[in-house]
Amino acid sequence: MACGRTAALVALFVWPAAAQLTVAQKLADFQSLVSLYVKQYAPYEWKRDTQSFDLFNIAPWADRIRRSADDVEYLQILAEYVAGLNDIHSSYSMRSNFVADLHLYTDIYDGRVLIEQIDRSYLPASRYPFEVGDEIVLFDGRPVMDVVKEIAKVIRFANERSTLRFSADFLVYRPQSMLPFAARLGESASLLVRHADGTEQSYTIPWDKTGFPVTKLGAVPNVFLAGRTPVPAAVSTQSDAGPRQLVIARTRRLRERLESNVVPGGLRHLAGFGSRAPVFRLPSNFTQRLGRNRSDYFYSGTYESGGQRIGYIRIADFQPLDYSLLFLAVRQWAAEIAFFKANTDGLVVDVMRNPGGFGCYAAELMGYLTTKPYFTFGNELRPTLEWVQAFYESAQLTTDDGLEPWEIAMFEGAYRDVLAAFGENRGRTGPLPFCSASLEATPAVDRSFRPLGYDKPILLLVDEFSTSAGDIFAAMAQDNGIAKLYGYRTAGAGGTVTESPVGFYSEGGARTTVSLVTRARAYTAPGYPTTSYIENIGVQPDIPADYMTRDNLMNRGTAFVEGFSRAMVGLIADRAKD
Repeated sequence: MACGRTAALVALFVWPAAAQLTVAQKLADFQSLVSLYVKQYAPYEWKRDTQSFDLFNIAPWADRIRRSADDVEYLQILAEYVAGLNDIHSSYSMRSNFVADLHLYTDIYDGRVLIEQIDRSYLPASRYPFEVGDEIVLFDGRPVMDVVKEIAKVIRFANERSTLRFSADFLVYRPQSMLPFAARLGESASLLVRHADGTEQSYTIPWDKTGFPVTKLGAVPNVFLAGRTPVPAAVSTQSDAGPRQLVIARTRRLRERLESNVVPGGLRHLAGFGSRAPVFRLPSNFTQRLGRNRSDYFYSGTYESGGQRIGYIRIADFQPLDYSLLFLAVRQWAAEIAFFKANTDGLVVDVMRNPGGFGCYAAELMGYLTTKPYFTFGNELRPTLEWVQAFYESAQLTTDDGLEPWEIAMFEGAYRDVLAAFGENRGRTGPLPFCSASLEATPAVDRSFRPLGYDKPILLLVDEFSTSAGDIFAAMAQDNGIAKLYGYRTAGAGGTVTESPVGFYSEGGARTTVSLVTRARAYTAPGYPTTSYIENIGVQPDIPADYMTRDNLMNRGTAFVEGFSRAMVGLIADRAKD
């Protein structure tokens, strides 16, 4: 009997000869990644039709995997496959804590890769006399933009400009969790730098490497049924393809999953991304109110321009540290808006370089910027069993839970829509409300039902890193006529994200976009069909202005601040004429 058991085990387990995964293991591992997106990915048709990327057409990827020389190259292919969706909410990350850092910040200003910040404790001026504003021309002997575009193969930010800027930042900061080839970097990097006076000089900077570099995923035994061999064809190559507290408590699991739209925390090396203080310097007569204390969720104050008193408040992100304490942030916001309402002529709200967070938190803050009902946002959901069950729970709410009959009908209708979509092949719901029973919200009011919202001109600052809930906030402000948008088009991260472990051989993780956000009105943008989607398109500013100039870099955004201050004064003057 013992011999028989041993023979059976031999038939089941065959160890690969090398320490790398076998081709069969890679293909099986890839299949799990593909299956995740086939099952959950909501914008499939949108990406196929507008981005010319069909995630179902995996034959070319399977061919590359068969030819991959080692595990690291295989991981690079996985990252490129997901990056092909051009969706900042969807990404592949490998299990690695290895980072290589040159202790520089770089970004693209006026179309050139410039040095933005320098860590002088690592790069003393005596040895590295380059300065902020100097241009990197060559990186390791190659044109720097060629290297940036190579990095962009695995880092996509929904639009070309944001992608290139983000990749330029990762030029000098390489986390292997996002960049599989980071472990293959040499001991140093060579930079040809063009100084402000036009002279050029080469510098060799050692990489500061920390963490454990992943170079292989094996050895792992092949496991298959006795008498059978692993079948690489397991991978298909077909190309076809605010609510009342009681309600919040009952639907909390659903809301927490659906609202978490923040960009991963590991992506915050971009200067000012998610920081409480603004990226620019405010006027010399600015008087700061919030932003000094750790308990302050916002950065705020007032200043005078053109004879008008202007309020300024920055929302660093839409994700307070603790979901259960979100009401504290709302309370602080409400108090600040009340102050501005009584003491200013116009208000500047800043969501530049905002990485996103809870869409419903953004919708609740919007309620203090208007005195009228406003459209929030809808989500067309690609349902799974988890979503069906969550919406089922919401549909069980009754009048005993404090709901009105029309609210009960809305929850029941949403559940039927989710259930119907779940039963369809690649089904997706219509626009569903995630924040309350309706897509329309009421403004904030006091106990006597008097509006608390700001009732004077508002200017909203946006840029290509106003992301996810930042996109949503901008769309709500524009669609409802609450504010004029000043700056650059927003990121175009228009979906809800979930995170899943994926690939039992590679031990990776993937973020998946499970819905498409819809706004109140349809818009036309160059290169896209007329649509109410935010994904890839973003929200276009009413008053275009580009912060990314060398002048703004060198002068802490003086020209930009002067520009939006003039625009704010103009809005106040226009309101006075009405």
